[in-house]
Amino acid sequence: MTRTTQALVVGFLGAVLLRLSLGEGYLRYVTDWMKWPLVATGVVLLGLTAWMLLRPAPGEDGGDGAHDHKVPAMTWLAIVPGVIVFVASPPSLGAYLAERRADDPVAAAPDAEILPLPASEGPVDVEVAEFMWRAGVEDGSTIKDRDVRLTGFVSTDENGNWYVTRIAIACCAADASASRVRVEDYDDAPERDSWVAVTGRWVEGTAPGGKSETAIEAASVEPREAPANTYQ
Repeated sequence: MTRTTQALVVGFLGAVLLRLSLGEGYLRYVTDWMKWPLVATGVVLLGLTAWMLLRPAPGEDGGDGAHDHKVPAMTWLAIVPGVIVFVASPPSLGAYLAERRADDPVAAAPDAEILPLPASEGPVDVEVAEFMWRAGVEDGSTIKDRDVRLTGFVSTDENGNWYVTRIAIACCAADASASRVRVEDYDDAPERDSWVAVTGRWVEGTAPGGKSETAIEAASVEPREAPANTYQ
């Protein structure tokens, strides 16, 4: 690989970063606060590309060209992630990961006091992870006998149960963790990885970290479009 080819590889990677970060594609891999660092990195890589292409070649500035070494062919591997993004467009993490991390420890409730849900005549929208926290604190008193609506994608287990599920990331997909709530009294499970809104009530006595798992008694299940950012 020559220096010119190396510059084009760097430019290609910069273009991939800009393409992802200026749209919504980056949300498949990193959390939303990473948008502008990715934009900045893409701009820097494109600037580096221009500098590599425009600077004098060895020997043109009075040197003897002795240091005009070729770049190792292994550098070509750097374009593989970019090609995958352009050609395959991998989807966001979903049921496959959640089902394989079902036995991972669940996130603990935040240190701050968990307040009662706001007064409402209809169901209250609650995040899946928050619902699990509330089930495990004060015997679920903040969600007991309350109509709630959980939105997430469908995952399953080997026993035929299905769950409303969300994945959370702190920085990127590599640190992903899954939260899921078993749906009861609704046997007609939606398609795996489809997005749904489950309205119902907490099943008393179920909580994260135990054999019972956290469960919701479903009154209705409605299909939903996947959000632009599928992670919490």
